[in-house]
Amino acid sequence: MNRPNVLIIKSDQHNARCLGVNGHKQVKTPNLDELAGTGVNFTRAFAQNPICTPSRTTYFSGQYPHNHGVYGLTGDETLPSGLPSVFSVFKANGYRTGLAGTSHVRDDWVAPHCDMYREYQATDNCYDAYLAGKGLKHLRDDVDYRGKGVSHDGCASKLSFEDTNEGYCLQCFSEFLDDQSADQPFYFELAPEHPHQNYMPAREFWEMYDDVELELPPSADEDLSDKPPHQQRQREAQKTNTNMWLFEPKTYEAGRLRKLQGYYGCISQVDHMVGLARKKLQEKGLLENTIVLYCTDHGEFALEHGFTEKAPGISYDAVTRIPFILNWPGGNLTTGTVEEFVETVDLFPTLCSLLKISPPDTLDGKDFSGMLFGDTRAIHDFVITEFPLSRVIRTKEWKLVHRPRGMFKEKEDPGELYHMTEDPWEMTNLYDDPRYAEIREELRRTLFDWTQLNTRYGNVWPNKTPGADGKTTVADLKAMVKNEWPDVVYL
Repeated sequence: MNRPNVLIIKSDQHNARCLGVNGHKQVKTPNLDELAGTGVNFTRAFAQNPICTPSRTTYFSGQYPHNHGVYGLTGDETLPSGLPSVFSVFKANGYRTGLAGTSHVRDDWVAPHCDMYREYQATDNCYDAYLAGKGLKHLRDDVDYRGKGVSHDGCASKLSFEDTNEGYCLQCFSEFLDDQSADQPFYFELAPEHPHQNYMPAREFWEMYDDVELELPPSADEDLSDKPPHQQRQREAQKTNTNMWLFEPKTYEAGRLRKLQGYYGCISQVDHMVGLARKKLQEKGLLENTIVLYCTDHGEFALEHGFTEKAPGISYDAVTRIPFILNWPGGNLTTGTVEEFVETVDLFPTLCSLLKISPPDTLDGKDFSGMLFGDTRAIHDFVITEFPLSRVIRTKEWKLVHRPRGMFKEKEDPGELYHMTEDPWEMTNLYDDPRYAEIREELRRTLFDWTQLNTRYGNVWPNKTPGADGKTTVADLKAMVKNEWPDVVYL
């Protein structure tokens, strides 16, 4: 068999609970359910950052955010100049590469290594140009609704599916396949804007939920009095700010149901795109030897804890846990569900392993390819999500959210601790309960140890050869701990 092709379908802001295959009773995702049923569904996959640009930079670089340095939605000039990306490495190894949708990272890091680069947020906005050419630009509503910007409200789009962001991305992928040579493998990222707001799917996907009595999650109206102050303020603002709603009635109770209908409709619209993308591969005779991965950059609340999008999101699985489904018809996978942890930082090294490509020395993640073929051994005892002023360590049983003391005037030590096996909806914060102080501090120590052992420093003494990004490699740091550097004295 020739080297496999790779299609990454990376949506934006998809709550992992909101999939039929993951047990949701209302959202309709037949194509993703089928992808999981004939592939491998990772039910404990976690993003390393809860917002778009840092998370996507982790996917593309294979580095944790504290190593690549990107934490904002713009200003990713902090990227080390020599940092390889999945596009640069795969292209250098003979793959034809492309992206359609949103990369949400600095164009000059990715675009030069793509044979097709159709980024809707780029300076030369190809999606705007496409809609303008059809006289439809005034109807674009995925990132701006009638000049009112991004909204938490929901309604049916006036665009047909073909002309939505998902439809346009699919057309780009089809064009890419039309130019595909039989003797060269490809790596392509299909990156639609949804289900991120605006929650305005094409009419047929909005109407899927017209007659559904939408159920709110168990935590939708929970008491937040034991949670950090910013969470309490955020939900109160959403409950009282009528300006966040576009349509009548402009109340929190009515608006959140419109939002939920739009969110589910957007998920179903993305699901439809997934089915059509696989159909395109089938028509071209490429499906059998194409690795297809469906994932997302981060989740969103979908009204868990009463919140309407992804902020304030680092505390909760709703935002940090993600869908992660891999399918490869010709790969002889051991199909089923994997409940061991994987992180988004692991995807780059795993693809290198599957494609027989030598991984760059800049990668932080671990190879999970064994799990695709029946190896049940864990590669992580815990997962990490990080922001500049907060970090989360999550085991199968416990989750600790660490924040610096004095961050909020209302509460000196605003941490969170959840017993995940007993409290899967994270409704009871045990951080201040003295009965769990030992567990809390052991998690904090583990988090601190992990940070020390997984940080790429600019240099160390004695000097070691830096990686391609100009920093000390994690492998060298771990060798120091194992006393494999006989000249180390400054410990």
